[in-house]
Amino acid sequence: MNRFRIVEATLNAELAKPYAYGSADCFFLGCAMIDALTGAETAKKYLGSYKTLAGAQRALRKRKHKSLVTFFETELEQAPKGAGEARLGDLVILRLADGAEHVGICLGTRFVTKTPDGRQDYGLGEVIAAFHIG
Repeated sequence: MNRFRIVEATLNAELAKPYAYGSADCFFLGCAMIDALTGAETAKKYLGSYKTLAGAQRALRKRKHKSLVTFFETELEQAPKGAGEARLGDLVILRLADGAEHVGICLGTRFVTKTPDGRQDYGLGEVIAAFHIG
């Protein structure tokens, strides 16, 4: 399967799952994409680490991070890139109007994340970091 098909299949599968902190949220959307494009087992490593938003924030701090940017910088062993460098399927960190960070996936000119309300698409302006995957 080519990159486009892998990204499409992974995104559809993850968005079809009911939202659940610690197993089917924006963080695990990103982990699933990493795993699909690299063969890693990122999702398995963090599955069940938290069950609430507050728990997710505690899990991040427990790993010595205050931001998803530094977390993925460490996890992926790469410096974050600018939003304009993101390619199809790359992981991005979005900062939304409420100040919260979300993990998203680059789909070219838009960036998709998973929220309790379902799929949300954003533009370049909300991307604060990008990480090449695969």
